[in-house]
This record gives sequence, structure tokens and C-alpha cells, in this order.
Amino acid sequence: MQNQKPLDIESLYRRALFVRRFEEGLAKAHDAGHVPGLLHLCIGAEIAEALLCHSLDSTRDQVTGSHRSHGLALLMGACPNTIAKEILGRVGGLSNGMGGTQHLLAPEHGFLTSNGIVGAQVPIALGAALSAKTRGDGGIGVAVFGDGAANQGAVLESLNLAAALKLPMMFFMENNGVAQSTSSTFALPGGTMVERATAFGLEAYQIEPEDYQNAADHLHTAVAKARSGVPVFVEAKTVRLSGHYYGDTSDQKRQDKDPILRLRSHLKHQGLGEKTLKAVEDACDRDAQSALDAAINAPKAGVSELAQASRLNLEAPA
Repeated sequence: MQNQKPLDIESLYRRALFVRRFEEGLAKAHDAGHVPGLLHLCIGAEIAEALLCHSLDSTRDQVTGSHRSHGLALLMGACPNTIAKEILGRVGGLSNGMGGTQHLLAPEHGFLTSNGIVGAQVPIALGAALSAKTRGDGGIGVAVFGDGAANQGAVLESLNLAAALKLPMMFFMENNGVAQSTSSTFALPGGTMVERATAFGLEAYQIEPEDYQNAADHLHTAVAKARSGVPVFVEAKTVRLSGHYYGDTSDQKRQDKDPILRLRSHLKHQGLGEKTLKAVEDACDRDAQSALDAAINAPKAGVSELAQASRLNLEAPA
């Protein structure tokens, strides 16, 4: 594989850290009663998702995600304050506060949708890939899902259809080793998802996000393959540093496995000074908190917003 342009590791740290600070701020907002319902955080997967989104083109690619997709929406370029308003059910959110944390929509930024049904985002991305092929615009569909969705029928059918139709499609599986509470070694007996994808006829890659440049090179190659009409499957090894949802009793912080802290140590080892790192961290803290504070202070979505959404649905062309 030919090496691509060297990865800007400091920029990677900045993007991933902003997602972490945004998620940590959401957790505090949840504790204060500002977030309706359960909150599923992507803490632990930030670097894998930052590498993925950096390899994509938000003007023509469309990404779909699971119930924990705040980071994907941010990394594809949607406005942090607008995302925060949606998660908190506030007026001015991505869907005017009507979708909430699990149903984020920002197709104008290349983030087609997230979905609360396990694996349901995968065939939706397949539709985006089919649309891109029909238009001939060079775009690709990208489904981001976890190992917990790997055995869903819709996911396996999508692998088959992508290969059969030669769709410009990427399946990006974040494997943190555990679904809600089930080990992936138990749920995937007799092989791996990479082997399954290969058997379906897809080109398959396995990346270690903390091997930063190598992971970026593999993703660049995979995206180029997908654009050429060769569907690809990428398994990214990640960790889950919180429970299935925020407040789950299985929450645990394992600093030795924290990819953000490990990336920080890598940057220091590469010669980036503490003053520069602190400036990046202060900026991420400030920007994330500003977006969340503005959302907290925005009016809550209510009956009038629901009525407006209903009218829009009724008036939509058949």
C-alpha cells in the first residue's frame, strides 16, 4: 500500500479531544436534568471516528450511525451548538428538538442520519450508496456500526447486496469487544467479521486507530476502492470507556486504555510542548462548553414544534 500524505497528529488530537469534551459536557448536562431520556456516549471511539471522517468528503459522501453518534455528526462538520440543542430537545436543533440524541440529521454535512434500532443504519447507508452510483457523483455511503450489530440480518443482507450491485459503499465496524453486555468472542463464533465480509466478496481491512498513520493510509485506500465501485469493510479496534448508556453501572474509566490520553503521550514523545497541548485542551474545553451552555439556555421544543413538524410531513410531496 502506497503511503499517503503524512497525517497531522496534532489536528487529530484536537478533533478527537473536542468530541471527548463535548460528550463529557453532555454527561454533566444529563446529571443536571437537561437531557431527556437515555444518553449513549461514544467515549473511547473518538480517534477511530476522527480518522474515518478525515478520510471522507462531506460534500458528496453520506454517513449513517448508531444510537451513539454525537461524535460522527460533530466530526462530519455539523454545528456543535445545533447538535447540542437537538440532544437536549431545544428549539433550533438539527430537527428543531424533535429527534433527540439517537436521531441526528445533518445530510448537508455528509451525516445522513443516526438510528436507535441496532443495525438499522446499515441499509440506509446502502441506499445512499445506490443513490451515489445512480447519480455518478463519486460519493460513497458509509455505515458506522458496532460489533453488537454484526449479526443482524439487515447488516448481512446489506453486505451481500453491496457486493452484488458493486455499490460505492463502506461498512465501518467499531469493535470494542462487547455489545450491550455480550462479548463479541461469544457472539461471533467460528470466525471474524473481516472473514465474513471477505466471503461476501468485499475488500476487507482491519485497522488499529492508535497506529495513526497506518490507519489513515488504510482508510484512504478503502475510500478510494469504494469510490471505484468496490464495496469495502473496515474493522476498527476500539475501546468502550463507559457503560452501554451514561449511568450504566458497568461504567469504568481505564486510563491505561484511554486513546485520548495515549495520543497525548504520543504527541509529547514526538516533541509537542506542554504549553501547546494545554492551549489545545483549553480551546476544546471552552468551545464545547460554549456550545452546550447555549443549548441549555435555549427554549425547550414543545407542542408548536411538534405541530410544525407534522405539517411539514403532511405537506411533503408523495
